[in-house]
Amino acid sequence: MFIRTRVVIGAAVALTATGGMVAARASAHAADRLSFESRLTAIEFFSSTGPIGGFPTAPLVPGDRIIGQDRILQNDQPVGHDNEVCTVSFNRDVLCQDIASFDEQGDLQVSWTLQWPATGTSGPSSFDGIVDGGTGQFETAHGSFRAITLANGDMQVTARIQTG
Repeated sequence: MFIRTRVVIGAAVALTATGGMVAARASAHAADRLSFESRLTAIEFFSSTGPIGGFPTAPLVPGDRIIGQDRILQNDQPVGHDNEVCTVSFNRDVLCQDIASFDEQGDLQVSWTLQWPATGTSGPSSFDGIVDGGTGQFETAHGSFRAITLANGDMQVTARIQTG
């Protein structure tokens, strides 16, 4: 489904605080539920002065960006990938958008906000978001999702999706 955006600011984004969306074969789940794992494959941080090498060592400030990519897995098998971009707003609020591409199924667009931690090398352990469109079999999709960080660092994403 979508986002497994592994929010990892120090590790978390797109998601991930990035931290993401991901996917599973819809046929393996109830018609309105999609569940998958999201595994971070790339993350970059940018400030007003340019790219930040590695994870930030100072707090992120309004306007900083986090860009990430995740592999979407179901039953440990790749079923797609996602690309997310997050922008730091005021009071450490982070606004994220993500497109999750599911192999031979279509794309899902998801959005979420989260509170970035003041310190540390990872984002929040869980966050919620919305499903706000798609392509292919997700063309009229809308709904919500919950992403939870697993012990291995992957994100478990469970979405409730309606179409029509």
